[in-house]
Amino acid sequence: NSDFKSVKFFRKDIVSVWIWFSVLEQYYDNNNNNIENIIREIPSEHASRPTLFKIMDDAVKKKYLVKEVDKNDKRKFNIFPSQQTIDEFEEWSKIFKVL
Repeated sequence: NSDFKSVKFFRKDIVSVWIWFSVLEQYYDNNNNNIENIIREIPSEHASRPTLFKIMDDAVKKKYLVKEVDKNDKRKFNIFPSQQTIDEFEEWSKIFKVL
């Protein structure tokens, strides 16, 4: 649905969907959303590290994801869904409850 801009952004290809679900899963499970953990979840034959970083950076620029320096280790970054992404995902997923 074009009303959900973040959903449209992440559904453009399988790798973006994988990143989207990984970030949301870690968010809802209250797990550490370290970028490296997300990259490890996606097999390298599907996308290179630079490709994964580009997708995440594009999502940060569009404010669909939020990137923060880790409080315990300043060399690491954590990534979270923005409030817009959370709201749009929850609204979009209601479609599947009706089915």
